Amino acid sequence: MKSMKLTIAAALAFSTLGLVGCGTDPTETIAGSNIDASVVSNKITGSVQEWKVNVSAQTAEAGEVIFAMANFGSIQHEFLVTKTSYDPGKSPIGANNRFDEEDKGLTVVDEIPEWAVNESKVLKINLEAGTYELLCNIEGHYANGMHTTFTVVPSDESSTESTTDSTVPEAEAVSNDITGSVQEWAVGVSAHEAKAGDVKFTMENQGTIPHEFIIVKTDFEPGKIPLGADNRFDEEGEGVFVPGEISEWNPGTTGTVTLKLDPGKYQLLCNIAGHYANGMFAQLTVS
Repeated sequence: MKSMKLTIAAALAFSTLGLVGCGTDPTETIAGSNIDASVVSNKITGSVQEWKVNVSAQTAEAGEVIFAMANFGSIQHEFLVTKTSYDPGKSPIGANNRFDEEDKGLTVVDEIPEWAVNESKVLKINLEAGTYELLCNIEGHYANGMHTTFTVVPSDESSTESTTDSTVPEAEAVSNDITGSVQEWAVGVSAHEAKAGDVKFTMENQGTIPHEFIIVKTDFEPGKIPLGADNRFDEEGEGVFVPGEISEWNPGTTGTVTLKLDPGKYQLLCNIAGHYANGMFAQLTVS
């Protein structure tokens, strides 16, 4: 990923809140009034912005829950996971226009501290069964509506929806015309081998947020490219070579790229912060 800012900055030229041609961020149709309350997922995508918190599911099973959150606002926000006994939006607000995070009626389990506009962060957290609020507690933000409910159920009371279902066809033995998909958190391709020369990739974004598709020549094992402090790997770092990519593109759309590839081992992946670490990669061998 060259920069998340390029894609979203361009989108903001067309919409005050989100993506090109949509008028909203890609999680809004999922996390708004049309959300399917029956969806149970422990891999959540979403966004924070003025003045709301959107998530792709509002129920998870007890255990590890992964939140991949983008800041689609115009100012910095934070993302708190709060176990609470209060009704949604009713945590008592103090004189500083924030609620007391030490209040006996709630527990701040973990958080993503304030982060910059047009960037994404990932939070992995173990949650017990109970009622939670996902929110921003910067002065005035909670009171203005930056919160949403979240329920964690015991793991034996529901069936977690798969987040890696895909319409990718069965893998061919060898192909230089590869189709596939990216989504949270998987990369699926129709072939894992190609001949040296021109290789065409046609990839659909079946996820709920923008993704990218990077072709990386590397001898690192799949999923083992070293990550930096920003939860991405250095695309100009030692041991990796990026011959090309499909830059970030929107959910429900298709991107293509044709590259001349030399023999070697490759990884096909998304390098947006946290996406590679969460499993968005696939292998390709060129002979």
